[in-house]
Amino acid sequence: MSHPVCYTKRMKIENEILKPIFDLDGTLIIEDRESIRLFDFHNAEAILNLEESDLTPLGKLVRDSGKQFDILTARGASNAKFIRIALNNLGLNVRKIVTVGIDINTPEDMDKVSSAKVARKKKKVVRFVLRKLVDNDERNLEGLPEHLAELVTQDQTEF
Repeated sequence: MSHPVCYTKRMKIENEILKPIFDLDGTLIIEDRESIRLFDFHNAEAILNLEESDLTPLGKLVRDSGKQFDILTARGASNAKFIRIALNNLGLNVRKIVTVGIDINTPEDMDKVSSAKVARKKKKVVRFVLRKLVDNDERNLEGLPEHLAELVTQDQTEF
């Protein structure tokens, strides 16, 4: 049995949460839409192939913080469970995953993919939860107050 003080400290660390909400592709992991290993519109499980080298420097910082964090991604809902598994396997402490994209199940679904629509949904979530979105795509941040938006690059080493 662990000492009560140690247990309390450990519980406090596990419950610490990074305040910003993080985009996934291009922010925490390298964005490569051509890679069916990382991102396959027709196979949500593809992200399970994620490797340490696929994390951006910012993704490594988030992981190394040990803190829980939330993700706001343009991927569809069926991706969430696989994103969680893949990131947890690399030591990231994922708390919530919010998906605002659509799942691609038929060729017609590709016609429903709209970056403008996804951007609107991301901004709506950010305005509702009043937490800063850290994202590498400026379209997802346009029109948000400065305190709710932070534009980053895949090479960024701080936030």
